[in-house]
Order: sequence, then C-alpha cells, then structure tokens
Amino acid sequence: MKNIYLDASATTPPHIDVINKLQDIQSKCWGNPSSIHKVGVIARDILERSRLSIANKLKASSDEIFFTSGATESNYLALKSVSKNLDKGRLVISNVEHPSINLIANQLRNDGWDIKYWPVDNYGIIDLDLLDEMLSPPTKIVSIIWGQSEIGSIQPINLIGMECKKRNILFHTDATQVLPSGLFDWSNLNVDMLSASAHKLQGPKGIGLLMLRNGVRDLLINDPSYGFKNGSIRSGTESVPLIAGFSTAIDLLNEYVEVSANETLFPENNVSKMTSILKNNLVKNKQLTFTGHPKERLPNNLSFLCHTKSMIPINGREIVRLLSQHGVYISSGSACSSSSQGPNPILVAINIDKPLQESGLRITIGPWISNDDINSVSNIIYELLQSLELKKQ
Repeated sequence: MKNIYLDASATTPPHIDVINKLQDIQSKCWGNPSSIHKVGVIARDILERSRLSIANKLKASSDEIFFTSGATESNYLALKSVSKNLDKGRLVISNVEHPSINLIANQLRNDGWDIKYWPVDNYGIIDLDLLDEMLSPPTKIVSIIWGQSEIGSIQPINLIGMECKKRNILFHTDATQVLPSGLFDWSNLNVDMLSASAHKLQGPKGIGLLMLRNGVRDLLINDPSYGFKNGSIRSGTESVPLIAGFSTAIDLLNEYVEVSANETLFPENNVSKMTSILKNNLVKNKQLTFTGHPKERLPNNLSFLCHTKSMIPINGREIVRLLSQHGVYISSGSACSSSSQGPNPILVAINIDKPLQESGLRITIGPWISNDDINSVSNIIYELLQSLELKKQ
C-alpha cells in the first residue's frame, strides 16, 4: 500500500537538497558562530550568507531577517515582546487566527491589554465594513493571518496594512501557509512584522523567521532588559545547520505571489493544478460541502464538511483515522489544536451549523504528489464515504 501524504499545512517531508545541506554543515561546519577563531568564523559566514540569500529571495534587507525556532516563537516576539515596549492599548486579531496568536492574546489581556476580535464572513474573510471600528483608538497592534491553514481563505493584508500605516498602528501577519506557495516582495508589503516556518516548505523543523521593519526592530534590539547582543532579538547560539537548511528550502522556490490591495494572486504550478484536479473529482461527491472562499484561498488547500446525502454529520476525526488505515494522511484541522476535542473554532467562526462543526476536513498538497496519487485519493475517499453512508442509514 502506497502512503499518500496530504497534510502539507501541518508539516512537509524535507527536500533531499535540504537533508544534504544539513548533513554537510552538521558534520563539517559545526562551530559556534559567536566564536572569533577560524571554526567560529566559518560558521558565522554560513549563517550570514544564508540570511542574505533569504533576504534577496524575499527582496528584503538582511538586517530585517531574524531567525527563531519557528512561526509560533516569531508570533510571540512580534506581539508579546513588542507590546512590552508600548503603552498598553488594544490588540486586534481575527477570529480565525492560529492557536498561538489566540494564546498570546489571552496573555496580553492578563497584562492589561484590550483584545478585540475582527469577525469574518461565512468564507472566513474579515468584514471590511468594520475597518474603521477595529482600527480606532486605542488600537496599537493588529495581527491578521495571511492564509488560513484550515479553510484556506486569504486575507487582504496589503489593504489592512495600508490602513494601519495611516493610523500609526503596527501590523503583523502570519505568512506560514503562504510562503510555500510563492515568494513575496517584502519591499512592497504593507506589513511591519511577518512570521514563517521552514518546515512548511520542505525545510527543517525547529527554525523560522521573523521579518521586522527598522522601527519595530529597534523596539526589541535597543531594549536592554532582553540582554540580547549582536543585533539579535533572541538569546542562545544560532543553529547554523537549520538556518542553512531554511535558506536551501527557500532557494527551491522561484515563483512570486502578486499582492495588490485586496488580492493575493498565486503562481500556477503543478501543486495548484493537482489541487484543482482533486477538487474537480471531489466536488461530484454529494457527501462533501466545501468551506472557505472559493477563489481567494491558498492554492494547495481543500477544505470541506463531511456528511451523508441527507446531511447527517460524519465526524472528521473518524474519517482521518479510517483514511490513515488506507495510507492516506489528511487532517481535521490545525495540527496545533488536533488534541482539542469538541467543535472546531474556525468552523464556529464562519457560522457552520452546530451539528456539522466537528465534521471538517482539510487536504493540503505538496510538490511530491502525483496525478496517480490524486486519482487514488479520490477513489478511496468516495468508497469510504459510501461505506459510512450505509452505516448511518
């Protein structure tokens, strides 16, 4: 039985070029990049070359790239650490954010910050009619996820960022799910802070980045209470192999997204084509109802509700387990909240009827998927749903 991995939004298999880079540096260039002798200087050179390579790919300055353990830490530094250097005010987030953002918001609430949730429509897109209300004083920070990992919907981040800039509000976006589908031009984004993780684009786990504009960067670097040095925003010895592996993964990306005020246009490639083929196969199934925006969405993401033909819900977790037995690996939501029981908060936010709030599934495709895989998955899902239909009759 062939294994077919369709959970790219959770993590991805590292690319062979990344694996080779990790092994090469771990065995030959293992020095501490803060050491001033030759072994350390070699490590520091690899680190800074990797930083510069990533910066060039994202059309940024190298001093705007900071390495973290992953997007969750990047989110924390962007919101919790920056907030310590501001007078207390309001943080605005959408109600379809990653669990890490919600956790930070709860911490800031305990610190005395006002937290406001920006509602979304039934497609998971923020309600722009509320823009003036959300960005009114005392709002000081706004954090809106660029591409929603569970339902795939894309937010108009450049428009939000432009409006934040007019009001002197710091704007952060989590771009973790967007970067695997296309590089972006940082110089043309209306964003002050941006988070991403390497393992979502066939890079290594344990490494991410936080991009910061100069003014925001200075809030952290120049704060002596953190005890950081050499222009860093976090303490500890940098992992040169992981950073080089991250750079290698980004080097494998060559296509750019086009970002206007209201849209993010992704390049058409084999992954987006495979996703379209799978959707065309699945849309014929009367036991699936697709969720998220039909067009403004991540190009590798399919999300839907599972039910019988008479709309009796089928539990998403049950389907994940059954598909796993057939060697097909998908998910019923964000990996970071997979241990949580009960209704999916993203499906609640987009006003899915209560009986169906535990019936969501997500398929996210990576470049390792073939046409034969897509056809096999379509057949397996169809046969599985047919058998579950019979059991519920």
